[in-house]
Amino acid sequence: MSEPILRLYPAPQATLALQGQYLTHALHERGAPGAPFVYTNFISSLDGRIALAASGRQTNRVPPATANPRDWRLFQELGAQADLLVTSARYFRQLALGEAQDQLPVGSSEDFADLRRWRVEQGLKPQPDLAVLSASLDLPVAPLLDQGGRRVRLYTGEAADPGRVRDLTDAGVDIAFAGEGRSVEGGHLMDALAAEGYRSIYVVAGPSVIHTLAMAGALHRLYLTLAHVVLAGEGFDTFAWGPELSPPLTLQLSELYYDAAAPVGAGQLMAVYDCRPREEPLMPPPDPHSAR
Repeated sequence: MSEPILRLYPAPQATLALQGQYLTHALHERGAPGAPFVYTNFISSLDGRIALAASGRQTNRVPPATANPRDWRLFQELGAQADLLVTSARYFRQLALGEAQDQLPVGSSEDFADLRRWRVEQGLKPQPDLAVLSASLDLPVAPLLDQGGRRVRLYTGEAADPGRVRDLTDAGVDIAFAGEGRSVEGGHLMDALAAEGYRSIYVVAGPSVIHTLAMAGALHRLYLTLAHVVLAGEGFDTFAWGPELSPPLTLQLSELYYDAAAPVGAGQLMAVYDCRPREEPLMPPPDPHSAR
């Protein structure tokens, strides 16, 4: 991590250390009880791939051509500033299959010991709580309950399969409802999380969850690392998926850095975007699975 990064924007340009750079954003201080600050982060190829299909796997994976320890360090720094992580059932299915990219932040390795100390110094819990979103409730119970002392709550819609709700509750899973259909609705979710007093919420989920929150106007900041590679591939994920956002989610560039050290031979841009507020959240499309 010794190679520096170059700040391109805002002016003036400056050479900075990579390690600790995102901690200077103090995201844990931007929100307040009842009004959390919500942010997310992705690494993408130049042609918009965040994950690709791979032989021998049931789920898509972050491509080795883009994944790199320098970006992963910044991912962990963002996690260190959260009091809640929002993820999806997909992560726990990947975990059960041995296909998860890595541990959720904050990682337990020695590389991130400074981040764990930093959380304690800031008066945060040793690890962020977890909010897990699922419409199908198709996820393994064991890894959901084995999260090292984190508080874990599963959110679903009010029309979720009542038998599955009962089975998960009987197994010890904490379940809450945030939507009238089977799926979680972004506005209902944010109301529930705000009522819990969370101040900084890091969304570490896939494209459907990002779409849900964008529909609700619930995102405040996007961190996007753009690796200078073109991957193509016909089975892939991009970082938002769902019906067209109209009007689109608009973002304003806040910071931009250039990292020449990774991926090797390519480099990457690290952009920080602030989401412009919506006057009115978009209405979600009808849920075809809703109980009528």
